[in-house]
Amino acid sequence: MRINIEKISKETFEEFGQIIEMPVQSEPTVAVETVTFWKQQAMFAIDGDIEVGVLKVKKMAMVFDELENHFKTATGLICLDGDCVIGVTQPSDEVPLASDIKAFLVPQGQLFVLAEKCWHTATYPVDKDEITLLVLFKKDSLDNDTVFEAINESCQLVF
Repeated sequence: MRINIEKISKETFEEFGQIIEMPVQSEPTVAVETVTFWKQQAMFAIDGDIEVGVLKVKKMAMVFDELENHFKTATGLICLDGDCVIGVTQPSDEVPLASDIKAFLVPQGQLFVLAEKCWHTATYPVDKDEITLLVLFKKDSLDNDTVFEAINESCQLVF
């Protein structure tokens, strides 16, 4: 199955999680000569310590036949040095069908938060051979709250 990649926005992504559009479109909370600050651009609850990890992803074919889920924690990701693509589905306890998957182009510097139970693909670099992302989630989620499941058919993300 071929899945078309669309540009990410608050509106197109809201059923899967949250994003902070860059540059920020709202009025700043604080604006002085040396500092401009926008508070509460994204909110997600995590019970316990937050872990910040560094993820490096090499360019690969945007083809997959399984999805990943974190049932007990939201996951924040920030593309540090390149654009990426990710496939997602609405949060669910059940393994989704390939036809449920949407794909988004996430620009460099964009924070996006995957909701709890949001099935997702790996992130795929677009314009570089390798990208680096910061990953924020509940401490030890990789070991205690990460599930990979096969989906009903192989998929390819396409522009």
